Amino acid sequence: MRPIVRTVSTPAFTTEIREHGEGPTLVLIQGGGTGKNAWNALVDRLAPRVRCVAFDNRGVGGASHADESLTIEDLARDAASVIEALGEGAVHVAGVSLGGFIAMRLAAMRPDLVSSLTLHATAAKLDERTIQQGDFRRRIMDLGLPDTGGMIREYLRAWAAGSRGLLADLPADVVSHSEFSRQNYLGHLNAIRGHDMGAHELGRITAPTLITAGAEDILCSLENARFLHRSIPGSQLVILERAGHVYYFEEPVLTGAVQEGWIMQHVDASASA
Repeated sequence: MRPIVRTVSTPAFTTEIREHGEGPTLVLIQGGGTGKNAWNALVDRLAPRVRCVAFDNRGVGGASHADESLTIEDLARDAASVIEALGEGAVHVAGVSLGGFIAMRLAAMRPDLVSSLTLHATAAKLDERTIQQGDFRRRIMDLGLPDTGGMIREYLRAWAAGSRGLLADLPADVVSHSEFSRQNYLGHLNAIRGHDMGAHELGRITAPTLITAGAEDILCSLENARFLHRSIPGSQLVILERAGHVYYFEEPVLTGAVQEGWIMQHVDASASA
């Protein structure tokens, strides 16, 4: 089965989605500065048994533009509109980094749309060091440099990989969907900076939740993952050794095995209930 790319439009949001595979539906929510195709390596691993639906967040690729007032709540409402457009009711949801912020907010806001939740390389709130990195990127952009995509590529190479080595060559699909405007990227940075979910809000998440974390992630540390694990009732935590922040395309076979196992566990649980 070949991937299908189509446009989904709602009154508030238009985006492009990429569907591939057969089986239970998994909606994939991408991180900041990259589009739906950043998931391609993982989707290829999952497609034989999982129907994967990836979409561009507001401000990226084929989606509506973002402005500097963008919030995680806005992005969670966008994700909800995509799921509603699929017409299947509750689906499995996974998010990475910024996409994890969106996914956890979605699960708290709209539990009726989330049958299981996976949070990859993410946090309930960023620590001050990571916020300062975002502020540094903002200052670089204020210098008026035109190549936003180039900055994102270099940022990922420098900060996102684990000890298996820096990402000498990012996957082509990641790079091609990293090029978007300064305004859109500032919207993402502002949404990231404003993200803050405390234990009380996280405790409202009722979907079965898997948290994965790279042992060498310097953007969303293990302590962030452990806080999520303590705060989300019944959640499970898997730590990937020697992995950095972008292990979903550094190590798609390992990440895919973990992701598929989680989904199938909850498909089987639903079938036997």
